[in-house]
Amino acid sequence: MTSVGTQTGTPHWSPDGKRIVCDSVRDGKTSIYTIDLETRVMRGLVADPSEERAPSWSRDGQWVYFGSKRSGSWQIWKVLAEGGAPVQVTKQGGFVAFESPDTKFVYYANGDDVAGVWRVPIDGGEEILILDQLKPETSINWAVVDDGIYFIRFDVHTNDGAILFFDFATGRVKEIVRLGRDHIIQGGLAVSSDRRSFFYTVWEHPGGDIMLVENFH
Repeated sequence: MTSVGTQTGTPHWSPDGKRIVCDSVRDGKTSIYTIDLETRVMRGLVADPSEERAPSWSRDGQWVYFGSKRSGSWQIWKVLAEGGAPVQVTKQGGFVAFESPDTKFVYYANGDDVAGVWRVPIDGGEEILILDQLKPETSINWAVVDDGIYFIRFDVHTNDGAILFFDFATGRVKEIVRLGRDHIIQGGLAVSSDRRSFFYTVWEHPGGDIMLVENFH
């Protein structure tokens, strides 16, 4: 076990399986941390933490991408996995990002009120919209594979959900599987290497309790 902040989330295994990267609130700021699975040591990656969230690994495990507000608005940045000075990747917004399997591009979603998945060359360049069907409320629920993007569509009004696939070659979207109703989908989407299994998190029983306290002073 290791000690983490009071609010810790969006964990991702490193490509070599030896570390986990996550975001965590410490000293009132959300920043990026890695956990060594052998020593259980948790260390910060950013020397001057601002407001950083939703980290992910580069395919070779040398870099960590994350969303940050250090420039005044949410943008995608990256930092060496051993720590160092962050490098800005996007200029037109960005919250959560994943490197393409061929390492040529960084795909990212803006979050907030901006729909879609965008793409920028790994060494910088034009930022273009690739998929316009990812809704802002599910902006972390997608995954990039060799030939396309899997993503979750969820209707907050009807509680209907589905996993869909966007094909890079054809530009078409097809439904893969319907998801259970009456739960809120959150926390990301992962696809197994053989593409036969999907992993996602749900909040099944949102609600609260009303209590009566007698003789309250």
